[in-house]
Amino acid sequence: MAFKDIAGNSRVKRILRRALQRHRLPNSLLFSGPAGVGKTTMALTVAKALNCLTLEDDACDACASCRAIGKASRDPEKQGLAPDVMFIAIEENKQKIAIDQIRLLKQMAYLRPMSARVRVFILRGADAMSEDASNSILKVLEEPPAASTLILVTEKPHLVLSTIRSRCRTLEFSLVAREEIARALVAGGQPADRANLLAFLANGSMENALDWDWDDVLKSRQGDWDLFRALLAGGGGADFLNKFAFVTRVMGEDDLRQTMKMFASFCRDIILIKEHGESRYLLNPDLEEALREAEGRWSLERTQNCLARTESVLSGLSRNRNLNMNLQAAVTYSNFGE
Repeated sequence: MAFKDIAGNSRVKRILRRALQRHRLPNSLLFSGPAGVGKTTMALTVAKALNCLTLEDDACDACASCRAIGKASRDPEKQGLAPDVMFIAIEENKQKIAIDQIRLLKQMAYLRPMSARVRVFILRGADAMSEDASNSILKVLEEPPAASTLILVTEKPHLVLSTIRSRCRTLEFSLVAREEIARALVAGGQPADRANLLAFLANGSMENALDWDWDDVLKSRQGDWDLFRALLAGGGGADFLNKFAFVTRVMGEDDLRQTMKMFASFCRDIILIKEHGESRYLLNPDLEEALREAEGRWSLERTQNCLARTESVLSGLSRNRNLNMNLQAAVTYSNFGE
């Protein structure tokens, strides 16, 4: 995958490409940011670009080097195709990246590359290094080998030793914009209506959008739509409260987040209809008839209030507020929209 094919984080891509063009890419990089926004994909593209036989500032994805690195990254059994690109992560049934893994990295880092120009080590979950492993990797960061590049990837930079962070060029990744996720999904073959809804539900994570099965999304959405219709029909009464309370008490945080995202999509669609917007902008175009029927149940103000309350719960989830508090906030929607 080339830089242009990675959705979002344009600033990070510009910095990396400029450094590659000038042959001034630091030997130690720290990619920091939320899950699913392309940190490891970006690291892999850097590994390809450093060793690409055609381009200097990107991966061509066509030369022998790019193809070998791509295959090795997708299938661990093909690691031998790209022996100079090494992935380090928590091993199965372990809780930490062990010192033995870092010792191997150090041994390899000071060897000449076997076939590539530059050895690249991609360390996923850098915050999960044991104390010994963290202290051990400092030597490589303090005296980086000229022909080796280390890319540390983490969602929790505050858990990485400050001495490690200070020796790396940190690049901060952000959530991917909904429009960019939708464009990437369409480019990958998804119909536009599906892409728009998946992008809305993805919470800024390209990984989420790619991982979902559309049939599963439809099944989940139907249950959420049934809840939402009960809300509309009950006007915030006890019937809706009882039903919603029962469902939310067996939900995990991810399930609650997705239900709230679906509720938000219904509210947005109803507001669009009320304001006579174009149908092509609906997030749930296949529900247009049902949405138009539901639109008359609430005023614009009440629908906007419903959306605001939904987004309040989502905000609480994003701030890692206690799950029980979020459930309580959701269940108090007996006056949802009022």
